[in-house]
Order: sequence, then structure tokens, then C-alpha cells
Amino acid sequence: MTAPSLRAVHRALRPEQLQHELALAREVQQSLFPESLPALPDVRLAAVNHPARIVSGDLYDVIRIDPERIAILCADVSGKGFAAALLASEVHAYVRSTLRAACVFADPTLGPLPVQVVTLLNTEFVQRNASGRYATMFFAEFDASARSLCYVNAGQNPPLLFTDAGVSELSVGGPPVGLFEDSAYDAAMVTVPARGTVLVYTDGVVEARNAQDEEFGLARLVDVCAGAYGDIERLPALVMAAVQAWAGAIDQDDDITLVVLGVD
Repeated sequence: MTAPSLRAVHRALRPEQLQHELALAREVQQSLFPESLPALPDVRLAAVNHPARIVSGDLYDVIRIDPERIAILCADVSGKGFAAALLASEVHAYVRSTLRAACVFADPTLGPLPVQVVTLLNTEFVQRNASGRYATMFFAEFDASARSLCYVNAGQNPPLLFTDAGVSELSVGGPPVGLFEDSAYDAAMVTVPARGTVLVYTDGVVEARNAQDEEFGLARLVDVCAGAYGDIERLPALVMAAVQAWAGAIDQDDDITLVVLGVD
């Protein structure tokens, strides 16, 4: 073949090769999400991630600590696309390694486990992150035997705790990770009663816009969940359907992640 013919073949192959690489990137990222969620007595879990593009800057994880305790992570890295997805993968790895270290070298004088993990992660993130990126994050330890949730909210939209008595926000914590090396974080402890549900979500839910440029908003999210928060397995799909109906023909502009924990 002549040189011009070879260049034509190469140009024709590029889109196909690009699609293949994109599909591989999506597959690799999906492998970071848990294949199945841990089983705990009288506890149900559900989670979903919907990227705005091929890969996501959101991440979630549910990690077993022991037979009755789990760690819950939901985070949103600044930016979109492949750069955000790569950084999200780093955050995911940092959290896993930091959690293992905090469990092995447990030191109560350093504060509750979520405070230790988020503080160490923030320090690591600041030192290794030259791009100025940051991540909002909700990190919690749930003890099924006590039905207690100890959490740190690092700049994330406050998760919602639904109970028969009403709905409350889980807002205690500190700034996003990666901004300041000396950031301080507080933890809070809540009890998730029988028939109680915790909904953790990223800002792609409440900031979804319709054709009139109106946000979906927190009030609509609460309304969607108020009558169905006990239906743990279906709740993520119900929220997604409501957001998509609100947006209509408007393309999804931000990644959406939902993690749901319910106590029977």
C-alpha cells in the first residue's frame, strides 16, 4: 500500500480504537465499585453510580471491617471526565489503605475511626496533589449491633436520615479533602432506628436542571423518598427516575451516586 493509503487506514481505525480505549476505561472503573454489598443482620444496602460521561468523578464503596461493622464511602472529585476519574481511583485506593492502617493501629486518642481516616486521607491528598483538585466526601462507620452510625461529612451534600419521626441531615464534619493540610474534622454519632434509612448522595442529584434551568433541589429529593424510604432496593431507581423526569431532554451534566442503608 502507498503511504497515503496507509494514513487513510490509520485515520479510519482511530475512532474504533478510541471507542475501545474508552470502553476499557469504563470497565476498569466499574471494577472498583463493589460487586456485591456486605450482608449484615437486619440491614439492607443499595448503591448506584451514573456517570455524566463515560467515566465518573464520583465514587462509592462499602467495606466490611468485621462481622458487624462496615465502612461507607461516598465521594465526589472536583472536575469531570478522565482527569476526575483518575483522581477518584486514587482517592479510592487511599481510603482503602488508610482504613486498613487505622484498623490495625487503632488509637482512640486520635478520635473516632472516620476522623482518623479522613484526616490521614486529607494530609496524603494535599501532599500528593499538585493540580489543586479536591474531593467532597462522606465517610462513616456503621455498627449493626448498636445500629450506630459514626460519620464525617467533608464538604458533601448532607446525607438524609429518614425515620418515623421525620428527616434529618447529617452535616457534621469539615472542609473537602485536599484543600488544606491542617484541616480539622469532627465526627457525629447517630442511631438508625428500626425502619430508619440513610440516603447518601452526590450533588448531581439536587443540582440536576430542567429546561427552565431550575434545579431539582433538596425538597424534591425529600418528597421522592418520604413515602418510599423503607424500600431500600428500589430507592436508588426511584430517585434516578425522578431526576431524569425533571431533566427531561436536558443531558445529565454531573455524575450521580447514591448509597442507601436501611435497618429493618
